[in-house]
Amino acid sequence: MNPLLNFLEKKFTIFSLTFLTGLWRFQSLYSDPDPKSDGLSAHNPLDPLMSLLQYGIYAVAFFLIIARWKSSTRTALRDQLVWILAGTALISFLWSDFPDWSLKKGITTLQTTYFGLYMSSRFSLKQQLQMLAWALGIVAVLSLLFSLAFSGAAIEAGANEGAWRGPFVQKNILARLVVLGAIVFLLLTLDSPRPRYPLWGGLLLSVALILLTGSKTALLLFIIIVLVLPLYKSLRYRDTIVIPLIIAVILVTGSIAVLLIGNWENLLLGLGRDPTLSGRTDLWELAIEKIAERPWLGYGYQGFWQEGGGAEVIWKAEGYKPPHAHNGFVNISLDLGLVGLALFLLTIAITYIRSIAWLRSSKTAIELWPICYVTFFFMYNHSENTIIEHNSLFWTLLVAVSLSLKRIKSRESDQDEETEEHSEYIKITGHG
Repeated sequence: MNPLLNFLEKKFTIFSLTFLTGLWRFQSLYSDPDPKSDGLSAHNPLDPLMSLLQYGIYAVAFFLIIARWKSSTRTALRDQLVWILAGTALISFLWSDFPDWSLKKGITTLQTTYFGLYMSSRFSLKQQLQMLAWALGIVAVLSLLFSLAFSGAAIEAGANEGAWRGPFVQKNILARLVVLGAIVFLLLTLDSPRPRYPLWGGLLLSVALILLTGSKTALLLFIIIVLVLPLYKSLRYRDTIVIPLIIAVILVTGSIAVLLIGNWENLLLGLGRDPTLSGRTDLWELAIEKIAERPWLGYGYQGFWQEGGGAEVIWKAEGYKPPHAHNGFVNISLDLGLVGLALFLLTIAITYIRSIAWLRSSKTAIELWPICYVTFFFMYNHSENTIIEHNSLFWTLLVAVSLSLKRIKSRESDQDEETEEHSEYIKITGHG
């Protein structure tokens, strides 16, 4: 392969991943540090530049997909449910109360999805994990430096006073990025045959930032991932009868732990949160009532939370304007109804099962990445919203993981695919 082109593609992918985190918007400079103030909607002068970068990234990714159309098509067909779910978001403008908005965001979501296709068709899971480590390492280092330099903007006031949000609009955004970074650095550290001090540095910095954000959900989720890693490794023993039980226990108890321990005052040992999960149970109750009014297809992709939309009732009752339901499963039901929720749960279940098969295909720590990410993604959505978001690192990674997993069909078929992809690459670049 052309070494220069390979180098540039990796750097392009790393930069694109940092873009998808929202890092380069430096939104905390243009929003009030109190999350319940009206300053959250302040104008960001960097938005025109961000739009230009967005169009450029997706245009380059689209060109690279088309340039390798055979391998891209083969990869895209590995999981049709991902495309059905993204397609449902796209066509939801047909029943949305804000069709122009839903169509615009649906198109961007489709672009975010095909960027995940680009990653999975171009890079192995190990390469994806390494590039993700670079991207999240950049996020962690810049968040630390930014918070030290602009503490007035980077540290929240009000209910979350003292919590670090870094360059992001809210502490939970930084928290879910650094807990993902901690998982990535942990897996790469376990995979390394000798000590890698940059990996250890990234792991320790990520854990430190988790603590500085004050996010109990992020901390609990990281602890749970650390605790279940040995259990996931035990899934490699094919003949044990406890594997189905382990899967059920991890999904059920882990999810309950994140939902309750991450929010409920009594289980947080009196850390100051109110018994209504910081007001979220009231929000969820109102949101579920609205879901019952349009249960099957919802209110259209991102249509519910627009000014003049169904969220007005919730905003009035809550006394401020939450941008989403603080629960991915509730939020996707508002957007795409029970149909969208069912598609998502089916996607997660199938990807989880494939992740177990992938885990058994080899003995390195890299094979733990898909099952750890699916666990992270599923459990985090009990208190935050990361399901099928446009310009979202989390949705991109779920697509990339899902579309990468069928490579375990057999080692011979993998080699055949790689040989064909290499031949296709030579035709494109003229280099062997």
